[in-house]
Amino acid sequence: MDEILMATFKRYYADYRGASNVDQSFSDAYQAIAYHVIEQTEQFAQEGNLADIQNLIREFKEIGLVVGPSNDSLKERFEQELVEQVLDRTPT
Repeated sequence: MDEILMATFKRYYADYRGASNVDQSFSDAYQAIAYHVIEQTEQFAQEGNLADIQNLIREFKEIGLVVGPSNDSLKERFEQELVEQVLDRTPT
């Protein structure tokens, strides 16, 4: 697996953020990451790669724990990282 799941989640958030507000972008990204996990699990299962399936599910559960009770701090972190990326790309 080239990209850890949280990085994929952040990438989805950044993609959705261009068209929606913070809450909707976060919700859409979380839904997209769930579909991503299903697709990756299917691919790994076809390859007979149990270790990658276990790692992927573990990472998804960890994201669920962070998102579960209160996701405000995670949203803020994603938003801050997105702002920093934009600033880094802005010519000075």
